[in-house]
Parts: sequence; C-alpha cells; structure tokens
Amino acid sequence: MVEEIYYMNQQSSILSQISMVTANYGEGLVFADIINDWFNFLGGKPGEVVIVDCGSNRETQTVYWKMFQEGLINKLQLIHPDSDDFGKDKGYIKEYTAGAIASKPYLLVFKSDTIPYRQGHDSWLEEAISYLDRDDVFAIGGSYNLPSKHHDAWPGWYFSHKCSYNFALMKRSTFMAAAHEFANTFILSGFKGENPAAATGQDRYFIEVAFEHYIQRHQVYSLIKVEDQNWTVFHTNTHGERLKQIREKYLAREDIERFMNAGYSDEEPEPAKALYYGLPPEEVGLMKKLEGVCKVVMKQVVSASAESLPCR
Repeated sequence: MVEEIYYMNQQSSILSQISMVTANYGEGLVFADIINDWFNFLGGKPGEVVIVDCGSNRETQTVYWKMFQEGLINKLQLIHPDSDDFGKDKGYIKEYTAGAIASKPYLLVFKSDTIPYRQGHDSWLEEAISYLDRDDVFAIGGSYNLPSKHHDAWPGWYFSHKCSYNFALMKRSTFMAAAHEFANTFILSGFKGENPAAATGQDRYFIEVAFEHYIQRHQVYSLIKVEDQNWTVFHTNTHGERLKQIREKYLAREDIERFMNAGYSDEEPEPAKALYYGLPPEEVGLMKKLEGVCKVVMKQVVSASAESLPCR
C-alpha cells in the first residue's frame, strides 16, 4: 500500500511537469478520444494541454470548446479564416507556437492521427524523463514508419537520427533551442521572411527539419523505446471516419505485430515501403509517388527563386 501511494505521488509529480502540445487540423469526430488515449498512455492528464488550431471547421471547434470548459484543454488558440497564416499549409507556425506558449519544463508533442497504447510499463514515463538528462539524448521518440535506427542503446531502447512531431517527449528548452538555432530570424520576423526549410523541399515540416539539424549539429539522438504488444505508438496517416475505425481496431490489438518497430532497423529506408497501420501497401506506394513528384516540383520552384509550394 505504501509503495502504491509512493508510485501515485511520483507519477503525479512527473505529469505535473509535462505540457502535452499539438497543432491540429480537423478530426473533430475522434479528437477527444485521441486525447484520452494519450492521457491513458501517460498515466493521467499532464500538467498542461495546449492546442493550437490550424483552421478547423465548427464541428472540431465545438469539440475543443467543450474540452476546454471541462478542463481537459488548458490553452486553446483558434485562428480566423482571414488571418495570413490560416490553414493546414501554415501548420508549422502553429507547431512552433504550441511549444512556445507551453509553460512546463517538458513537452510531449503529438498529432491527432498518431495513436498510443499502453498496458503495464508503468514506469516508462519516469524512465524516459530521466534519460532526457543524458548528454547524447535530444528527445524520446517513436512512431516511425521506416527504418531509422542509428545505433543500439541498451536492452529495450535504441538511438535514432530522426525526430518526428507525431510523437516526441523533450525538454521545452531543447525544443526552443532547436527552432531558434535553425531559424531565429525567420521566427522573429513573425514567419514573414524566408523559411529555411524551403531549401530542402520540406517547408511544411519546418519544426522537424529544425529538430534534425539540431541533432546533426550537436551529435545527439532521439532515444526510442522498443515496442511490444503492450506498448506501441502508431502514426496511422488516416483521418475522419477511417481514423475512427482504425483506432477501434488498434485498441483491440488487431493485426499490430507486423507494424511494430518499423523504425528498429538500420537498413536504407524506401519511402514506398512505409508501414502505416490501416493503409494498404499499394495506397502507401501511390501516396509516396505523389509526394516525390511534389518534392521535385518544389525543388524546381525553389531553384527559380519563386514562391514555395506546399507538399504533403
């Protein structure tokens, strides 16, 4: 009984130091359920939940407002359609903003099409937080759909050179340092200047590009927990009714084994072979081909010093 009380107090103390943040577009049908899945994954509601919207419809806004009134969202930022940075294509501004307005020392960044699951593994969060003090750890991450292993860590964990906004746990100070080292002038301009990520053809993925530049520059890594039947984080890349159906299958643990630990390999990644739970391989292949065409067009436009086009 004493040990149980100690654990509960320790868990509450850790949760109180975490801001769970996202930039979100749509998904009103399942958004509240996905948030609850993340609460279950963490072991309770964290100290702060920050939602910065990219221009969702009224249905989703109504869901936000209800959750805000119930205390499930602590900070909520909406955007009017006549704003300069309205829309999903400017979501990178909201991704930065969500972290910037958070007030806790740790951030858990996530996306609403990424679903966690946990049974047991009760000490995972405390363990993960402790690893963030290591000099070689940039973030705790996961949810990768392609090989992304850099090198082994210790049993149950490995290091990666990737870091995704779909799921990452990091110090807020690290989040801010990565963003400002990469694009301080762009950020201070109110995102009106040149987006440094446009040169890579990934202007919409500004924050992730900033993360990976920081990882390379400082020779640090994401630390990834090896998934098992009772601990997984899947980026589904599905939306609306399809996401709702996929979530139900996922929580029922249907056909999850072949999607686990997709990143736990140092093989050369092939985008057309990405594993998305709920998406058939042929659909993933088509999606990646279209993405490749878009990137080629983007590079041509950037090289001509024209306005960059959004991809994906």
